[in-house]
Amino acid sequence: MKKSFFRLACTLLAMLMVLSLAVGCTPQQNTPGTSAPTQQGDSAGKSDPVKFSIMLRVGPDFSAENNPWVDEINEKANADITWIAVPTQNIWEKRNVTMASNDYPEVIIMDTSSSSIMDNLYEQMVKNKIILPLDEYVKNAENIMKYTHDVSWSAIRHQDGNVYMVPRCTIIREDFMAIRKDWREKLNMPIPETIEDWRAFYKAVTVGDPDNNGENDTYGVSDANEIMSYSGTINIDFFARTWHADKQWYDNGNGEVFFGTFAKDGRFKQALNFYRQLNEDKSLDPDLMTNKGNNSKYERFYKGVVASGRYFAGNIDRDLNLLRGIHPEATAEFVDFATAPESEQHKDEKIVLTNAGIYNGWTLTNKAKGKEQDIVNVFDWMLSDEGWTVLKYGVENVHHKIEGGKVVKIEPEYTNFSKWIGHCMLFRRPNDETFWLKNNIPEMYDYQKEWLEKSTKYIEDNTIQTGLLGIYSSKEVDFYKKDIFTKKFVEICAEIIYGEKPLDAWDKFIEEIYAEGWEEVTKEYNDYYKANK
Repeated sequence: MKKSFFRLACTLLAMLMVLSLAVGCTPQQNTPGTSAPTQQGDSAGKSDPVKFSIMLRVGPDFSAENNPWVDEINEKANADITWIAVPTQNIWEKRNVTMASNDYPEVIIMDTSSSSIMDNLYEQMVKNKIILPLDEYVKNAENIMKYTHDVSWSAIRHQDGNVYMVPRCTIIREDFMAIRKDWREKLNMPIPETIEDWRAFYKAVTVGDPDNNGENDTYGVSDANEIMSYSGTINIDFFARTWHADKQWYDNGNGEVFFGTFAKDGRFKQALNFYRQLNEDKSLDPDLMTNKGNNSKYERFYKGVVASGRYFAGNIDRDLNLLRGIHPEATAEFVDFATAPESEQHKDEKIVLTNAGIYNGWTLTNKAKGKEQDIVNVFDWMLSDEGWTVLKYGVENVHHKIEGGKVVKIEPEYTNFSKWIGHCMLFRRPNDETFWLKNNIPEMYDYQKEWLEKSTKYIEDNTIQTGLLGIYSSKEVDFYKKDIFTKKFVEICAEIIYGEKPLDAWDKFIEEIYAEGWEEVTKEYNDYYKANK
């Protein structure tokens, strides 16, 4: 167990790289540049631009050549950046090979995604002094400090006490269920609050022909088989929250933590029983267990098949816009987590936050020695008002123009993955509503903004934000590779939902879960939590 976002998955490539770093690398000293001011923009009086190279992930059509976005960043930030652009699907393999060759750039990207086998280079690069400590430089970066979550700094601080990464922060939020408002109103149903309300609403959708086509071909909810196992904001997880049985770590009120889905009291079977009831009502999408991929449940929503889907507030207008291509009168609304009488017994439990809001990060290699503050200043400019506008909208009068105080796109293809931009994989202002709300349906903008604010406020009000940040368990990683999780977990869920096994079969399965290694995982989390609260 280490306080780090990086899981050590030591592949042969990583071992070869580490050997080359430890034995064959001599830190390359660069001529120190003159520190650029934090807020650049006026070219008058500028010193020589700071030169450095950076590896970033991009869309497949991105090119730094003849790119006004690249030129604008260099000009405004007083920089001379060499962009080593790698398509997203190849970034980690390419970066590892580059590092092993000793021909690596001054700035490299690090992987912090919680759904992957974590970045396997970080610890060895710290140990061999391949990446540089940055505390004394980031503390002078006003914008980086302003737009980086406090919990992010806590999570990335290495066990040796140093910060070796500038986090690329993203929004920390909760996702709620969106439902077909037009269907609810047509069926004369109230906004669902309790689990029984949800069941009644879904049953009405199934038998009430809300799409007026004369057939019983509409359903309450769907899910995707692939993501019933772990990742994703899946629908069954939304209802499991009712009993604190979702994929969260909870403080039980006595200073101990447990994983909701695998709680020893078997509470997840309450969520399975709810889905079992929906199946009896024929309210479940018949393709529930065969849908593939994280987007399949959304597809069922925007094709008008199901009445609900769990959504990030910034995305609902995207799919509602698609849905209106089929059903022009369709409307949608968000609904809060469900309640149930038996959920009161869990009121003293609280979610312990493990999400520190980091979506990759930037480390400076030893080839940037002497230029740390200069490079950090360039990054800081990217989060300034001027820099963030360039990252988000591109170059004025090339990619966008200002009309009546509003941004109007000139280049419609200027998006996060366009040929112009490095996918905003540089930095983000985490809670910038104009970044997350795409305004596909203008009349929904204020409503989405309201729920975006609710989604971030939910984290503030309902989570403990100390104790588990920065944690990983190698035993947990190993557990998620086992058949009991990758196969048997999904199988037992399906067998209970479809009535092939009794509800009590979950109790026996929980015993198997702990016998197969979850006992050790829970112990590690508890030891860490008690030591870091």
